[in-house]
Amino acid sequence: MKIIKKHLSSFLTGICSVLLSLLGFSCSSSQEEPDYPCMYGMPTGSFEIKGTVTDENGEDVVNAEIRVCPHTEPSYLTNLTDKTDAVGNYTISSHNILHMAKVVCIPEQGDLEPDSIVVELEYKDRDKYADTWYRGHAEKNVDFILKSKNKNKE
Repeated sequence: MKIIKKHLSSFLTGICSVLLSLLGFSCSSSQEEPDYPCMYGMPTGSFEIKGTVTDENGEDVVNAEIRVCPHTEPSYLTNLTDKTDAVGNYTISSHNILHMAKVVCIPEQGDLEPDSIVVELEYKDRDKYADTWYRGHAEKNVDFILKSKNKNKE
C-alpha cells in the first residue's frame, strides 16, 4: 500500500510540475505585438526611444553609442545599446516598463563630448486591454547635438 501511495504521489507531483511549466511557457510570447497582454509575473508594456546625433556644425555623427538605462527606479532592465547609422539615426526599443530613463550618447570620435539626458516615458493605449497588467506603449524622440572638446578648452 505504501508503494502505491508513493507512486501516486510522484505521479501527481509530476503532473503538477508539467502544468505549472505550461502556464509559464504560455505567457512567454515571442510575437512583436501580442493579441493579448501577458498576465503572468509582472506588468508589461513597451517603449521606443529614437533620434539623431549631430555635431555643432549639423554634421551627422556616425557610429556613436547610445545607451538607455533605468533612472531613479529599481528595474530588471539592463542597459540597452545601439549605434548610430550612416546618417546619425538610432532606435532602441524594449518590451519592458521604464518610467524614467537616462539616455547617454558616447561618440566614437574623440574630438566630441559625450552627452546624456533623463527623459520621462508616457505610456499610451493603457486602456486598450481593460482589467489587465498591460501598461501600454511609450515613444520618445531624443536628439543630441554634440559639442566639440576643442571649443571647451579655449
